[in-house]
Amino acid sequence: MEARLEKTAGGAEDRKPGSEPEKTSASGAVPILKKVTDANPFTDDAGWQNTDSKVHGHGFDSSKFHGGVTLKQDAFFGFQTILDAGYEITDHIDFTFYSWLWTSPNFGRSRVISGPNGTQVDAGGNGLWTEVGMGLNFHFLQRRISINPQVGILNGALLSSQVIGRGIRAAEGVVPSLTINYDDDYFTGQGYIAYYAAIRDERARDFIHNWVNVGVKPALFNLRNIPISSVGVHWEHLRFHVDRIDGNPGTLYNWIGPYVEFALPLHLALRFAAGVDLKGDVADEFYQASIKMHF
Repeated sequence: MEARLEKTAGGAEDRKPGSEPEKTSASGAVPILKKVTDANPFTDDAGWQNTDSKVHGHGFDSSKFHGGVTLKQDAFFGFQTILDAGYEITDHIDFTFYSWLWTSPNFGRSRVISGPNGTQVDAGGNGLWTEVGMGLNFHFLQRRISINPQVGILNGALLSSQVIGRGIRAAEGVVPSLTINYDDDYFTGQGYIAYYAAIRDERARDFIHNWVNVGVKPALFNLRNIPISSVGVHWEHLRFHVDRIDGNPGTLYNWIGPYVEFALPLHLALRFAAGVDLKGDVADEFYQASIKMHF
């Protein structure tokens, strides 16, 4: 996509969240801190409380909250940080929200600076793509199946101008998306599709990003005492879907290959996928690694 974006730019520039009397010191003057077990249940100004007793404030119950933070890197988008979270509002529906911080300078505002021996260097880093959104997650069969439509807002300098980075704008695009998950004792899978639509100013370009992965768990083969969550196949696709500059859309990458996911202590998971790019314009091969902490 770097070469594609340079061309279109005309050369400019990714579980779940009454005590003993105070004792004194030997001098009898300074109170000693109470034991942790004697402290009152934690609450804060937002109303969260980590007990089953009556909830104060806005009435949020932390036992209904779940989510995770993902650190992710791949061969195309580079480094990304993702927060996804949900709050149970009924037995089968969660309110969900997320933030996806894309850090590739190719999706920001580029500038030309002086380099060694008087040469010119193209550098980016301002106006990086920043995505936030919310939706509802509908889950069934004891959460084995979930369907999560969401709508996100894009902020940055990629979609809205013919010359990438010419303007840094809030709400330059909108992202309707759909995620479908399946997970049981033996199988797991996920399907995702999102449409990145420009909505401001020149509305230069739209994208479609989608993936599907399916895997099996060690329990299917009666394997025990191995720290693997699942192994399977990952397919991912990115399409430059609408080009309002010169009318030349097309697939940017089309990845397919195996993946393995490891379960780690402290609610951590490590996932790695690699394989071939069937399109082959960005590279002949791809890789993708992520570390997720569930809470």
